[in-house]
Amino acid sequence: MLEGYEPVTKWAPIVGRWDVGAGNQITYLGPEQQQQPFPHGICISNFRFSGGEAKLIVRFPAAAMNPPNDISGQLLLGYRSPDQPYICVGLGGYHRAYAITQYEPVRGWRGLVTAGSQENLLSDHDYRLVVRVNGQRIALELDDVRVLEHVLDAPLPDGQLGLFTWGGQRVEFADAAVRKEPGTAFVIMKLSNGYQNLYSEVIQDAVKEFGLLAVYAGDLFGPGVILEEIVQNIVESKIVIAEITEPNENVFYELGYAHALRKPTIILAEEGKKLPFDVSGYRCLFYNNSIAGKRKVEEGLKRYLRAILQEEPLTSVA
Repeated sequence: MLEGYEPVTKWAPIVGRWDVGAGNQITYLGPEQQQQPFPHGICISNFRFSGGEAKLIVRFPAAAMNPPNDISGQLLLGYRSPDQPYICVGLGGYHRAYAITQYEPVRGWRGLVTAGSQENLLSDHDYRLVVRVNGQRIALELDDVRVLEHVLDAPLPDGQLGLFTWGGQRVEFADAAVRKEPGTAFVIMKLSNGYQNLYSEVIQDAVKEFGLLAVYAGDLFGPGVILEEIVQNIVESKIVIAEITEPNENVFYELGYAHALRKPTIILAEEGKKLPFDVSGYRCLFYNNSIAGKRKVEEGLKRYLRAILQEEPLTSVA
């Protein structure tokens, strides 16, 4: 086991027939009779996973590949129930070699990005899959080669890690493991000392309490830094925090991009600030720029973070 990875050994079959009795060896045996015309399998683990790396070995026995069948062996991300959205990443699907798929209750399964021909997949080969999740960016590596990358149009649901298969053929999985990484809270604000103090004295400590790493947009500026780096940090963040007291084109551009991604966003503004109409419907925490005011905004920020990350009702921040 590589350093930092934790083995996944507890599994529960949800859809289809599975053999989970061997610990790190899990086998999909086939669909249940009533599953036609959508034969698939779901087996979930005890791990909640929303950022970092997940890896496993996938093997397609020769009998499952001959004659050619539409077959898949994938990692399942963001699982909460069979009737709620989730993401699948791995081998097979749509008669392609590699796929990132989104399940939506109304539309069903939809291939977000695919590549390669399924005819190139080998039978009885131990495919070593690594799926990396950074915010809304998902990447798939196969035998140390990156084969797919995609940015989700909405944040990954906070749910369990699992296995997904499609078809009626046997699929073997082994050595699943997870290396979790802290998510980031990307902070957008005007570059000035007054707001820098708000970042260093309030925001950093508040997000750290929730296992997040604060990243300040101002820290990115330097030789060779371009807009793409800020866009990348927004995409890969778990939450965006924006201070908008003083009108600033860059701040509003970055805030607008976060909203386009449906990123959980917290807006900060000094008391008395009238919000622009376009952002007036979003979470906004008003504060007084004083020592007592900073304590109050820290308490309010933690309430907002708790409501977003732990999906609790938002209590008053007044």
